[in-house]
Amino acid sequence: MNTKSSGLIGQRQERIEKLNRLRELGIDPFPAIAKRTHKANLLKEDFSVLNGQEVTVSGRLMSWREHGKLVFADLQDQSGQIQLFIREENTADFSKDLQRLGFSELSLLDVGDFIEATGTLTKTKSEEISVLVTEIKILTKAIRPLPEKWKGLQDKEQRYRRRYLDLTIDPSIRSRFERKSKFWQANRDYMKLHGFMEVETPVLEHRTGGADARPFTTHHNDLDQDFFLRISTELFQKRLIGGGFEKIFTLGPNFRNEGTSDEHLQEYYQIEWYWAYADFNDNMQFLIEMFKFIANEVYGKTKFTTRGHTFDFADTWEVIDYSKVIKEKLGVDIFNDSEESMFKVVQDRKVKLTGEINRNRIIDNLWKLIRKEISGPAFLINEPAFMSPLSKSHTSDPRLTQRFHVIIAGSELGNGYSEINDPKEQLDRFLDQEKLRESGDDEAQMLDIDYIEMLEYGMPPVSGYGMSERVFWFLEDVTAREGTLFPLMRDEVEPTTKEIYKGILREQPQPTEELLDAKVVSYGVTGSTDDNSIQTPVNESSTSTGTLNISFAGAEKLMLDNVKDPYQRHHSYMVSHVLRNYASVLAEKFGAGSDNFDPELWAVTGMIHDWDYGFDPEGHPQNNTEKLVKFGYPEIVINAILGHKPSLGHDRQSKLAQTLLATDELCGLLYAYNMYKGGYQNMDLKGVKKKYKDKAFAAKINRNDIDLGTSELGISIEDHINYVLEFLKSFDKTL
Repeated sequence: MNTKSSGLIGQRQERIEKLNRLRELGIDPFPAIAKRTHKANLLKEDFSVLNGQEVTVSGRLMSWREHGKLVFADLQDQSGQIQLFIREENTADFSKDLQRLGFSELSLLDVGDFIEATGTLTKTKSEEISVLVTEIKILTKAIRPLPEKWKGLQDKEQRYRRRYLDLTIDPSIRSRFERKSKFWQANRDYMKLHGFMEVETPVLEHRTGGADARPFTTHHNDLDQDFFLRISTELFQKRLIGGGFEKIFTLGPNFRNEGTSDEHLQEYYQIEWYWAYADFNDNMQFLIEMFKFIANEVYGKTKFTTRGHTFDFADTWEVIDYSKVIKEKLGVDIFNDSEESMFKVVQDRKVKLTGEINRNRIIDNLWKLIRKEISGPAFLINEPAFMSPLSKSHTSDPRLTQRFHVIIAGSELGNGYSEINDPKEQLDRFLDQEKLRESGDDEAQMLDIDYIEMLEYGMPPVSGYGMSERVFWFLEDVTAREGTLFPLMRDEVEPTTKEIYKGILREQPQPTEELLDAKVVSYGVTGSTDDNSIQTPVNESSTSTGTLNISFAGAEKLMLDNVKDPYQRHHSYMVSHVLRNYASVLAEKFGAGSDNFDPELWAVTGMIHDWDYGFDPEGHPQNNTEKLVKFGYPEIVINAILGHKPSLGHDRQSKLAQTLLATDELCGLLYAYNMYKGGYQNMDLKGVKKKYKDKAFAAKINRNDIDLGTSELGISIEDHINYVLEFLKSFDKTL
């Protein structure tokens, strides 16, 4: 098993040669059948009973130590490792019919291979429990070597991307996720012990609610409608309560389009339940026993230390009043103090607020200043009604709600209510949330009129509660990504893999020169007789070709042939539509003779400005302009496309180039805002300006490009937004 080659590519090739040699010998390196009589841990635990018996083990080779005609190896399965003790005189001969390797064929094995070994359970002279091997079969030939170990931050990223290697190399990681499985099973067991039934609810929703969070959006092609990925299962579970179920729960993934942190991921698992004829006090008592049950089932203890806090679920749970503790600790009256004075308290404590800053967000951050010092376990109660759109108010004080949070280690790890079942009160709360959304708060809840309709038919008193896998992360004292098997990350291909599969890995085949030449006519150049072609006068400063024939249909075909992503196609249509309309407006503003303001030429430019982004994002647009020349597009179009990437340093002499730069990124921002407003018709200048200033909204949008483009164009950002918004109100393409 000596490795002669260095480097992954060399070792991989050496292993492929061994794989081919096995096949030449008639051995299948990837058989479908394997057998095993015992797992590794049982051989050790039951050694006194199994000593001297024949056993068969299967697993991955983790080490290989040769000493002449004697070999020691470690075989790993999910339960642990067992040593293999291989002596030439004990090993059966090679047999093609039995698919068995002889001692001389063991050189074709490598660390990382999966094998099956049969032999006698024994102890070596060093008292190591081992299998004295008589037969070996290969189950899977690994053609890449296992990494020896992980080091440093960069390797931590690779651990998450290649979790299968992380689990193989570090059994403690595998043990963590075995505990996670037990954690969720304990949740299910506790619910079922108390008469709750598990139900399913939709992941795709017309309107999403049940929490303050920004949703993900997607498009349903068959229905031709946009949907949201659920942020909670609440509103559908309460529909089921209205339908007659009394004790129900869900356990599954939710999706929130928010930032990543040590405590947050965009996709995570959550348990959520609803209990008819119960109130929030019933749920709090229920939870005290549930946390003790889960802790004992999974860990055999109730006391934990995490994030610098120590707590014991068996202790008496503290009850904290929301408004009183803020008044006591910070001197702030959340019901009567001004927004400005509360904001000053937050600022004085160096808290930076992101997103839309409003009264609710300020108060929430005041509470968070206090919360971080609370170890718990504790319940936070009496949150204000204006911050709790789905919770019943106290009859004794309508300003306060029958809502609670579980507080552990300085964080909120669960949220429960006595639920609103008065349709008028619920509608009023939704409308208050709509006002927040109108002011730019994308995390405020949506009006769900179908849910109001359900309440009008009647829903009994009910208490609900939800908690996510953050509870598990806290009990393990690990970050969100460490506690998730496959955390969402940016897509990337490892450099060595790119090298190995060079010529195979490409998002879309690049056009050959022959193909480019063949497409010139169909994409609309001089001499086309396409009915959609137009005669376009071009400035002498832009091109020397004089009159040029450009086909909009050809530009559209070029885009559709090369752009496969639905949003990118939609974006091309958006920019094309805006530029077509902008041409006439600017011709009137600056004078038709001052530049080329042909609407069709501008529409063509918008249609193809990102035509190469899908197959060559790194080279876009500079690497592919020669192809546009071959297609017959004039210099004014090509310069505008080059100019919409300012880092290339191209001068934007034409109004077309300046307008494309100002418009491209703004269209992306307006599309994102449109998804929340339900259409461009529902948007106004004031709302868009707020989103434009809020750098946390559509954070990838490059506002600097928009500002630069409008500056060069000589119009204000307000006028630019107003123009583009008005143009988009007549835009009828759907994604």
